Amino acid sequence: MRMSKLFISVGMLLFFCIGNITAQQVIDTTKVIDLEEVIVTAQFVPQSEKNVVYKVKSISNKIILNKGASNLRELFQQELNIDLNQNSVFGTNIEIQGISKENIKILIDGVPVVGRLNGIIDLSQINLSNIERVEVIEGPVSVYYGTDAMGGVINLITKKTQKEKFEGVISASYEDVNAVNLNASLGVKFGNNTMRLNGGKYNFNGLSTNNAPRNLNWSERKQGFGGLTYIYQLEKTKIRYSGNLSDETLFSVGEPDRRGRIKDINYNTKRIDNSVNIQSKVASNKFLDITASYLDYERYHNAYDVNPITLESTISTTDIKENNIVNFTYGGVKAQLGKSEYSEKLNYAFGTDINVETTKGSRILEGKQKIQTIALFGSLNYKLTNNFEIQPAVRQTWNNTYGVLLSPAINSKIKLNKNSVLRFSYAQGFRAPSLKELFLDFHISAGPRTYIISGNENLKVEKSNSFNVQYSFKKKLDVYKWYSIEPSLFYNDISNLIALSEMVNNNRNYINIDRFKSVGGKIDVAFQPNKQLSLKTGVSIIGRYNKFTDNFNTDEFLYSPEMSSNINYQVNNLGLGFNIFYKFTGERTGFIKEVGTNNLLKTTRKSFHNLDATILKSFFKKKIQVTTGVKNLLNVKDIVTVNEIGAAHTRDMQLWGRSFYIKTTIKF
Repeated sequence: MRMSKLFISVGMLLFFCIGNITAQQVIDTTKVIDLEEVIVTAQFVPQSEKNVVYKVKSISNKIILNKGASNLRELFQQELNIDLNQNSVFGTNIEIQGISKENIKILIDGVPVVGRLNGIIDLSQINLSNIERVEVIEGPVSVYYGTDAMGGVINLITKKTQKEKFEGVISASYEDVNAVNLNASLGVKFGNNTMRLNGGKYNFNGLSTNNAPRNLNWSERKQGFGGLTYIYQLEKTKIRYSGNLSDETLFSVGEPDRRGRIKDINYNTKRIDNSVNIQSKVASNKFLDITASYLDYERYHNAYDVNPITLESTISTTDIKENNIVNFTYGGVKAQLGKSEYSEKLNYAFGTDINVETTKGSRILEGKQKIQTIALFGSLNYKLTNNFEIQPAVRQTWNNTYGVLLSPAINSKIKLNKNSVLRFSYAQGFRAPSLKELFLDFHISAGPRTYIISGNENLKVEKSNSFNVQYSFKKKLDVYKWYSIEPSLFYNDISNLIALSEMVNNNRNYINIDRFKSVGGKIDVAFQPNKQLSLKTGVSIIGRYNKFTDNFNTDEFLYSPEMSSNINYQVNNLGLGFNIFYKFTGERTGFIKEVGTNNLLKTTRKSFHNLDATILKSFFKKKIQVTTGVKNLLNVKDIVTVNEIGAAHTRDMQLWGRSFYIKTTIKF
């Protein structure tokens, strides 16, 4: 029934497209101006993409709209070198260059997103309604962003400018897995002031892909969010305040255990984020950037005991809210001063990063703990010739738990000719032990036994040595006609990885034991033969080193391939756009410990394909835009992981099957 309704909607959209053939056949005579995309992540000052030393991938708002993406998880589904893993309770985890969890730093306008569970920032909680673009750096950027940035950085850039005095946007989308997303924003510009308000809600009723009688492995999710941005613009100074809040409830439906008992759990997550940013040109050729932020994160759950016969639920008297609240706060100031003119032979930037992280709750040693960090960082960009520049950088960190740490990096860029650029980087990244890994004090009773999982205040810092090489070739053949080729290679070696120890006398604690290495490369090819059509494709291969490989007489690295392709076709005089997004994820081999034994099993996650197709139709000079399409056209669900003898071992949550959606956006 719900599918038929969506087909009717698609049919109506196509009817409107045909009906507007005559009315909208306007020849576009606008003069073409080739505007370079401005990059802000890990730069001295905002600058064009062709000038950056770090290779930064920018995903524009146009792509977000074409994909129909509501959150960060949906946006990254078909991105090369990015792997997603889903957990029904902790959410979506991201992996870049084979590195995952705590080692990927997620920022919004340079301010970190806090509140990791099991090392994961849930990408499904990061809404894209107010996002202008997403910038991604693969590889360590610890010099600029400190801990958690060994594998890469994802920086979401919010919308801050508007042309008219009064602007507003309303959007609504429906996906036939019973998911509804509503968003609205309003901007007012008066004199030197700009104020923007935004808010919305997302409801997903959950579904099951594992045929369990009661359990929804894709849990029901309800989200509400809102934000305020105020900007005061002077001739050389801009002051911006940003305040955001979000509230999510995740409903986890349980199955009967071996004694027939059923427990349902509602997980509640609240975020309150505040930041003030000051950007100013000082002393004619200097650029000052200061950001102060205060972030508050809280998560707790309410448990319910369910009668297995009547299915009536009552609030649990043993698993109570007061015993499972997790609260995390972050307060920080980051300031940077640098040269504001990229064209000069010598450019520099230096700054300081001061922050305090605090956690409290019944599962934290002594109920409350905090970490204080002070860092100084600096970078020097020197143009040896007009075509060759080198950029060394260093960060000195003082931390009250692990002491002093020095993190160097060096980047270089060689302009081989007007079409070709070669970039090389080496960096030492680091990840400081988290508050949970240092101060966890968790006791859980199971029958007559009590199990204890504890932190370790003597943990060492995780460290990495990373190399990245990237070559860019782009040739313009005509006003609209161009093609590009971008191969790249990487190598990461991480030591002192933090992991839980084996269970000894019912006790486990965090220790430095693991080592991880990844190696690989990719090649991206793009071609635009005319104004209407653009094609992009890429292939990559990632090799991962696992400490268990020595037990299996295998190669040191276990490799898995990927391929992605995007096709975009515009019928400009009709206001129509057709998009295809595809990704192939190859077989992936790993190792796990068999439950109840110390035996190691070699496992293989099977390969899978992910294909989306969308149609976008614009009306009234893009004041109204309707996007409709199908996600996961090939109907892929959980991916089977088999063990070394070919038997199914687990099912990896990746996608929830084919779904159809429609989204309408109105601008005024």
